[in-house]
Amino acid sequence: MKAMKKLLGNVRGAAAVELALILGLMVVGLLASVGNLGSEVQSSYNDTATKVADATAQAAN
Repeated sequence: MKAMKKLLGNVRGAAAVELALILGLMVVGLLASVGNLGSEVQSSYNDTATKVADATAQAAN
């Protein structure tokens, strides 16, 4: 964290704008990745729940 503060403290003008753009793109990429990961995890849990319900129904018969 200290290194990031030191880096941010040493930039001025155009360099600060470039750094802000890079950080913004990183945040957008991170949010997209986390959103996709959430969808994949939800799909996995739903598939597992369906398989457990089917197995339970077959065992009851």
